[in-house]
Amino acid sequence: MKINILLLSLMSQFCFSQNKVKPFGIIHVSVANIRSQPAQAAEMSTQALLGTRIKLIEKSSTNNWYYIELPDHYRGWVEAGSITRLDSVEYNKYNQLGKELIVVKNHSQVVKFGKKTEEIISELVWHNRIKGFERKGPYWYVQLADGSKGYVKKNEVELYENWLKKHNSPFSESLIQTAHQLMGIPYLWGGTSIKGLDCSGFTKTIFHNNGLELPRDASQQAIEGILIDSVRNWNQLKAGDLLFFGEKRPNGTYKVVHVGIWEGLQNYIHASDRTRRSSMNPNSVDYDAYNWNRYLFARRIKVAQNNVQWVKKLP
Repeated sequence: MKINILLLSLMSQFCFSQNKVKPFGIIHVSVANIRSQPAQAAEMSTQALLGTRIKLIEKSSTNNWYYIELPDHYRGWVEAGSITRLDSVEYNKYNQLGKELIVVKNHSQVVKFGKKTEEIISELVWHNRIKGFERKGPYWYVQLADGSKGYVKKNEVELYENWLKKHNSPFSESLIQTAHQLMGIPYLWGGTSIKGLDCSGFTKTIFHNNGLELPRDASQQAIEGILIDSVRNWNQLKAGDLLFFGEKRPNGTYKVVHVGIWEGLQNYIHASDRTRRSSMNPNSVDYDAYNWNRYLFARRIKVAQNNVQWVKKLP
C-alpha cells in the first residue's frame, strides 16, 4: 500500500514537471473551497478568497485539481477553474499592475456596462482583493487575475495599503467589533468567509481583520499567545481572549476541538450552528452548559509569539 502511494506521488510530480505547470497562482473566484483530496466529494478543509496568492505544489494525475500552499502555509486541493496559474514573470507583472484594492462590504460585484444591461463579471465578498486602474465617477475600473475587467463601486472597496494601516491594532474593542460584524453567519465546516464560518475560521478572520495572522485550526491556535485561565476564573479574562474547548484526558493531555472569543460579562462569541453569543453564566438565557463542561483554557494572543504574525503587505 505504501509503495503504491509513493508511486502515485512520484507520478504526480513527474507529470507536474513534464507539463511545465506554472508554479504560482491567484484565486479568481470570490471564495475557493480547498479540500483534503482532489475531489468535490472530499472534506472541505478551508477556503481562500479572491486575490489570494498561492503556490502550486503538484497537479493531480487523474483530474484538473492542484495541491496548493496558502500564504499561511496551509495546504490542500483546489479545482483548476478557481485559480489563474502564472510563471514568475507573469506573477511579478500582475503584482505590479495598478493598485491593490480590498473589498470592505460584505457583498459587492464587478460589472460590465453594456448598451442596455449591466452584466455581472464576478461577485465579490468581504476581504476579496482586486486590481484597480482608475476612478470613473462612482466606480473603480478593475481587473481580476484571469484578465476579466469591469467596474466596482468606489464605496465598496479601499486601497489595500490604506486598509493595512487602519487594521493593525488588535485591541479588545476592535476585535469584538469585528466579531459583531460576523454575527449570524451560518456555520460551515472549513469556512473562512462571509458565506460561512467554522469556529477557527471565525477567530482567524477576526484577527486577520485587525492585523494579526493566526494559524488555521483551533488546535494550532491553542498553542499561541499566553495562558490566562484554566480553572473558569472568568475575572482573569478580557475581551478578545480566545477560549478553547475539548476533551481532557486522564494522562493530563487534552484534545482541542472548538474555539470562541471572549466578549466580556461572562459572554463569548463562537461559530456553532451560526455565529452567535453564548454565556458561562448559568442564569443567562444564553447559558451553554455543553461548552461550560468541555472548557479547557483561555489564551491571550500576542504578536510575534509562536506562529502569530502581522498581516503582511503584498509583494
